[in-house]
Amino acid sequence: MSSVSTPISERAARAALATFRAPADVHMSIAAVGAVETWQRLAAQHTSGPIAEYQPEADLRAAQLTAEFVLPGEDHWPGGLAALQEDCPLGLWVRGTGDPRQLSENAVAVTGGRAASQVGTACAAAVARELVGAGRTVVSMLSHGIDTAVQQTARAAGSPTLAVLPCGLDTCHPHNQAELMMAVLHRGGVAVSAYRPGTPASRNSLAYSAQLLAALSNPLVLVEPSADTMTVPLEAASAAAGIGCPVFHMTTTGPGNELSRRGKTRRLLRAIGARRTENAAALREALA
Repeated sequence: MSSVSTPISERAARAALATFRAPADVHMSIAAVGAVETWQRLAAQHTSGPIAEYQPEADLRAAQLTAEFVLPGEDHWPGGLAALQEDCPLGLWVRGTGDPRQLSENAVAVTGGRAASQVGTACAAAVARELVGAGRTVVSMLSHGIDTAVQQTARAAGSPTLAVLPCGLDTCHPHNQAELMMAVLHRGGVAVSAYRPGTPASRNSLAYSAQLLAALSNPLVLVEPSADTMTVPLEAASAAAGIGCPVFHMTTTGPGNELSRRGKTRRLLRAIGARRTENAAALREALA
């Protein structure tokens, strides 16, 4: 049965739209006629297929058995997401024991390459310790390498963290980071995603999650980023610069840091005005 004539709530309409459309694609329509009318118009255009068969209220009830769907303006909504403007998520899937709004208010994103050197991971851990000591919240993805190092360090210090995932919160990305994700959830932290439970990670979801990472933090810190600019850390850095969030680049003596001095990565870091800092203590002083 089509959902066109079935009354639905604002929450269900936004969750449904987010399942099938990027925020920018429906931004103007929602501003003009609201989320419910926008969904009904979209559903009316489809007589068969996933959109025609979709039941917004039933699907929302099922999805919220796993994660809460928070709307813009609600108590737990992170205010920094407004900086994304038309790319602001239609809602945010949240799982954990913490408050994403409170955690994001003093959050610093720390992210970097997956194939990090020992020097790089040690640097990332030192950054996390300094941030926790300064009362800041660490936010990152759950990628291997730098992101794992900062999450584990904050966890060891008993500090709640934010984790941004490019998939539904019924699973984890990477898949073998489930233990780290559960540690985030059960220690006062929160995992957030723009994607409903059941959604796998993709190149598009990774790129969009990079924007969320930037908007949930101030500033963003890069440690040993990859030479490939089409990676989450460097996409997040570009997004951060685009919304006026400062970007710091930690220099290390590790071999992984040589990558950030090459070609496109070097030019990108210069173009976005990334500030170089040599150690965790210097970063903490810059943030004071």
